[in-house]
Amino acid sequence: MHLNRSGLLTQVRTSGLSRQSSLFLSMLQDLRLTIVVENSASLSNSSVWAQHGLSIFLELNSGSERMKLLMDTGATSEVMLHNADALYLDLCHLDLICLSHGHYDHTGGLMGVLQRVNGRVCVLAHPDIFAPKLKERPTLQFIGPPFTRTQAEAAGAIMLDCQGPAAVAPGVMTTGEVPRLETFEKVEGFWTVKDGQYCEDCIPDDLALSINLPGKGLAVITGCAHAGIINTIRHAQKITGVEELHAVIGGFHLMGADEKRIDATAKALQKLDPAIVRPGHCTGQKAVCRLQEALGERCRPLAAGDSIQL
Repeated sequence: MHLNRSGLLTQVRTSGLSRQSSLFLSMLQDLRLTIVVENSASLSNSSVWAQHGLSIFLELNSGSERMKLLMDTGATSEVMLHNADALYLDLCHLDLICLSHGHYDHTGGLMGVLQRVNGRVCVLAHPDIFAPKLKERPTLQFIGPPFTRTQAEAAGAIMLDCQGPAAVAPGVMTTGEVPRLETFEKVEGFWTVKDGQYCEDCIPDDLALSINLPGKGLAVITGCAHAGIINTIRHAQKITGVEELHAVIGGFHLMGADEKRIDATAKALQKLDPAIVRPGHCTGQKAVCRLQEALGERCRPLAAGDSIQL
């Protein structure tokens, strides 16, 4: 599958992952991440608002190519656009939007973003992003995107349904669907309707970004990591062929997790030995404290307004 907007999207066939894509193996020269939406806001920028949700703006430079990529869009257009303006981010010339999964706090600002973009823009997501997304606590609630596929397309989205990994820029690949291998990482509390049956939702649409940083290793950028942060990292290593882990940034979905899972995650991250760990959004304060205890100064929580140079 090839993308017409910036010519950067190449589908990676699962059977050919050992060969990888030449696009992914291209050298990324510079990468800057700006946290647009997050549960907390940076104390150094009083104009940025905090809101439950996540959005990360990535600026990539490979020398011959420059790309602006938006990972998720927060919960509402109001906060998404306000923070983008406060941080002087150019949404008009976005090359690609990636949606990590189909929950409202990662998709809710999409319609506002689409109104800002000049022309149409590709929106890459798993095919199940518009499947019914439900939560039972305290009562049954819909927690999916606050728009339909038809509405998004009418607003300028070119929806790209991508179940497997896709190389989207030099050194940058989506993980696609993440295999659930770690026994301590389980999805609980989410529901859907499939084939006429009400059933648990394991959130197969959960995906992340894998970024190859020359001379440093792999950066894994997550939305919520519903598949499990360790599952996500190891899948990223497998599909890219890059073993060294440099950075893990985003939601780790450990809010509400028991001590056993949090401790197992901390120990696994210690073994993976990343230089930078920036948990946020759905990670939870208890888990962040445990990760900081295990990883020391390498671990710092995210906040809206943060700028990260990798």
